Amino acid sequence: MTKRLPPWLDLSSPMSDKPRTQLCPWCKAPILRALVGHVAALDVRADPKPLTPQQELAARLQGRFTYCLRLHPWLPARLLSRGPDHIRAGRCTHIVIADHHCTRKPGQPEPDSNQEHDRLF
Repeated sequence: MTKRLPPWLDLSSPMSDKPRTQLCPWCKAPILRALVGHVAALDVRADPKPLTPQQELAARLQGRFTYCLRLHPWLPARLLSRGPDHIRAGRCTHIVIADHHCTRKPGQPEPDSNQEHDRLF
């Protein structure tokens, strides 16, 4: 039997720039979630699929932000923001990923749910 955590100890939200794998609450796709930024960190949900420069350009044109997934043999993984200066500097040596693009919007019913609706008659 697993011990249930108290409700005040919510570990689902990130507490650092170290990415954690989770499932998207709406479409159930795997995502990376971390805090990105030094001063006012943003809670980021990103697709773990690496992007080519052409795919990054397409993602940016769609209005999605891109990030560097820095993997180092002796340091923990980090998720770093790719701002205009970073992109202008040339090809990145890290893995480039983009914001998660959810295929289902909140409030829509799950496509595989077979619920019978309550009927009066």
